[in-house]
Amino acid sequence: MLSTTRATISASAAALIAVGGFLGATALAAAVFALVVVLALGWPVLLRASRRRTASVILIGGGALALVAVLAGRVEPHLRHMAVAVALMVIAALVSEVFWPSSRGRAVTSVAATCGGAIVVASGAAWVAAARTNGAEDLVVTGGIALAVAAVTGVMTRSAQANSLIALGMGTLSGAATGALFPEIPWYAGAGVGLLCAIIVTLLQELNRREPRQPGWLPGMASALAPVLAAGALVYIGGRLLVG
Repeated sequence: MLSTTRATISASAAALIAVGGFLGATALAAAVFALVVVLALGWPVLLRASRRRTASVILIGGGALALVAVLAGRVEPHLRHMAVAVALMVIAALVSEVFWPSSRGRAVTSVAATCGGAIVVASGAAWVAAARTNGAEDLVVTGGIALAVAAVTGVMTRSAQANSLIALGMGTLSGAATGALFPEIPWYAGAGVGLLCAIIVTLLQELNRREPRQPGWLPGMASALAPVLAAGALVYIGGRLLVG
């Protein structure tokens, strides 16, 4: 998948997160789950897992459980029960090797790929936790916009270093500008969240640039959605520290 296509998908997914955050926690959870399903289908291919269907089932089920755990929590911190979903995904990744063993010499790679995906999908559930944090709801919209801006501006030139600097600067500026529009959050909180979102986008874009391209569109979709879901944990932490 071309870097420009991947950036477009990332920006579209970030816009979906922003819209979901504007509509409320239930709509946001639905948007996150849709992204989790697509990522789970392509993630095992992207990380060269041996039993790809098994890994996808684990990630989809664990992502759904993480979202339910966040939505079911009545009081803060909303992520306290999500740790159970992460633990179950890790255990499932290990147990699956007993019943559906990977190809010879690929067991460690497959388990590591599934556990890495578990962290990404669980981080996606943190978007919903951020939306439910008192005073930090608007940070979801701010973070989604910053992600979209960083993804698009991160492929503007042929220089990887220049793209990273542009994405970091524009992500921070867009976060500050969006945060200034909301009365619930100070502009510097928006700038901080924008910077965090830009950092995760630039880091994962650089990793994708260095890795050989996998055939098919599913691994490309997974690589494009990974920074959007992973940024959920950063936005939640930013909301707890700067606002909530």
